[in-house]
Amino acid sequence: MKIFISWSGPRSKAVAELLHFWIQCVLQTARPWISSQDIDRGSLWFSEIGDQLQDTNVGVICLTQENKERPWILFEAGALTKGLTKSRVCPLLIDLEKNDVRDPLGQFN
Repeated sequence: MKIFISWSGPRSKAVAELLHFWIQCVLQTARPWISSQDIDRGSLWFSEIGDQLQDTNVGVICLTQENKERPWILFEAGALTKGLTKSRVCPLLIDLEKNDVRDPLGQFN
């Protein structure tokens, strides 16, 4: 199972990288993917992210006060859900309460 971990900003990145490491330790069959570690140097980062978004089962979006409405987070959330009936998008609220997250991200449980 491939898990795409989305982040934007320093706090979100730190949590995402810890989550990436933790998933590898706890769920041996899972393949977590995070842009800060899994894109080779010199690669076309936008196409690499697009390829990963198309080929994933689960997405974890690391949300903070600073990034909850950033375009990149919204783009990745939309790409994770577009046309995939079996995919799951899981917002991880870092310094937020559920009521702090508005649509479209507020639609995810």
